[in-house]
Amino acid sequence: MNWRLIEQETHNAAMNMAIDHAIYESVANERELPTIRFYKWQPSSISIGAYQNPKEINLDACKKHNIGVVRRMTGGRAVFHDKADFTYSVIAPIRVFNYSIENAYKEICSWIINALSDLGINASLENKNDIVVDGKKISGNAAKAMDKGIYLQHGTLIYDIDFEVMPKVLNITKDIVNEKVTSILQHKKIIQEKVYNALKNNFTANKDFKTEQLSKFELMRANDLAKTKYSTIVLPIGTLVKNKGACYIERGS
Repeated sequence: MNWRLIEQETHNAAMNMAIDHAIYESVANERELPTIRFYKWQPSSISIGAYQNPKEINLDACKKHNIGVVRRMTGGRAVFHDKADFTYSVIAPIRVFNYSIENAYKEICSWIINALSDLGINASLENKNDIVVDGKKISGNAAKAMDKGIYLQHGTLIYDIDFEVMPKVLNITKDIVNEKVTSILQHKKIIQEKVYNALKNNFTANKDFKTEQLSKFELMRANDLAKTKYSTIVLPIGTLVKNKGACYIERGS
């Protein structure tokens, strides 16, 4: 199968989630190839799960520290995305992963684990979608399936930890962050470029791919979604809000 690679770009929270959504639609409608995308967040942001109660995070602290807040199209708990961290998305027909969500999680997470191994960091997969090092979470991942048989998985790889801001905006203590979360820099002093190259090499390994930009349609659609859908964290009327907390406290989401 042929793939499309979209090289790392930096956007605000609403635009990042809108781009993933736009690519999801393009792949579902067979306008574009299955896509691997890398991106960063500016400013640092929190993404909350599709059905999560926004009151679980500290919105006042987010405003004070200029932290963006966005609701993902995937489920799970709140994730803090530092501007130094790495984020990816993979959007492809579920048949690529033998029609199995479990296989998709394992395979895509293995690409991250292999990248970390190349960097000299020994990681493992726990609870289906948590990647841990020495018992602490270094990568969280979430997925959506399967409109028109299309699978989307995106996740973050923690490069550094802001021990001042992260606890405040997620409503957790510094002790919990220290106990539950780790980062690349806590294990290896590796420059960002080297980490990105390791990720890119492992995500594209054994694939026929071409590097492209977003199509004009995707960019137009993403700009529209960023304004109309992802500029607010309010749930649609009638949606059941689920209490989820922060992904760093409870594993498996």
